[in-house]
Amino acid sequence: MAVLAAIAATACAPRVRRPVPGEKVVIHRVGPDETVADVAADYYGEPKRAREIARFNHVRVDEVNPGDTLLVPLTPEEFAVVLRREQARVPYNRGLERVRAGAWLDAITAFRRATELDPWFADAWYNLGVTLGRMKRWVRAIEPLREAVRLRPHASRYRHALGTAWYHLQRYDRARRAFERAVRDDPRNARAWFSLASTWEKLGRLDRARRAWRRYLELDADSEWAARARRHLERLDARP
Repeated sequence: MAVLAAIAATACAPRVRRPVPGEKVVIHRVGPDETVADVAADYYGEPKRAREIARFNHVRVDEVNPGDTLLVPLTPEEFAVVLRREQARVPYNRGLERVRAGAWLDAITAFRRATELDPWFADAWYNLGVTLGRMKRWVRAIEPLREAVRLRPHASRYRHALGTAWYHLQRYDRARRAFERAVRDDPRNARAWFSLASTWEKLGRLDRARRAWRRYLELDADSEWAARARRHLERLDARP
């Protein structure tokens, strides 16, 4: 959630309906991997209210892209949740700082505090799970990553992170399902294609692994990871 400002009820832009008495309106900038359903889940806890946000802005749900600005109408009770999110951003940002410093335990404590202040804070759950993964605490990473996915089911990077945790726990079929969903939600997620190809190899499904490696190389032809992908593909192609 990226709240920039609250708009007074009488100061709403003319292209949207006027708020009802007592209603607040906040400005939200759509983030990467974020859909209108994700925005509705963030503010209302109900993804199905995406159409309500779209109608308020006189757009269709499928017309909204990352970087666009939406106006989100809120009741006083819903606005209180937004304020709680702003409070949660303090420990969340501290967690990001501690991650950059390599202080994993401090970061985990900060991200946990953010989720306590705002249980709907999907990015806080995601970063908590990713940080636990950096410490190789893969079992403990599963639940926060599941919660992130539950809150934002179409976020490809969340699915990829969850799949990565399952992969390291050698639960390859669960990892495969997560990676497949990640590339379905974002077909250009190269990292997810790399992980999916690796998982198909682990499962012994070599034809599928070949296709996934080739798709990865269509997206990334020059990096160090691309060189690794080519070695995998060459080894598979050399097999009878």
